[in-house]
Amino acid sequence: RPLFQSLQTLADDNASFFQRSGTESGRRFAAAFAALREHGRRLEPALRHFARLYHRFDLDEATPGNGYRSLVQTARCCLAHAVHKS
Repeated sequence: RPLFQSLQTLADDNASFFQRSGTESGRRFAAAFAALREHGRRLEPALRHFARLYHRFDLDEATPGNGYRSLVQTARCCLAHAVHKS
């Protein structure tokens, strides 16, 4: 949850900042940050759902790995990168 909250806050701040610039580039950046905010808002419930279930699909108790777990981890890495770049 903190990662998504950070993304939402940064995307809001950046969208507002670039929207005020009044330039075409500023409007494009504002639209990109608005889209990033919206994608994060929609992605959070899906990742939470997968995180609750992915342990069921592990190979066995000693091998915690499967496609769902990898998907969640990859999405979290992408989110952390987006927060860092924002």
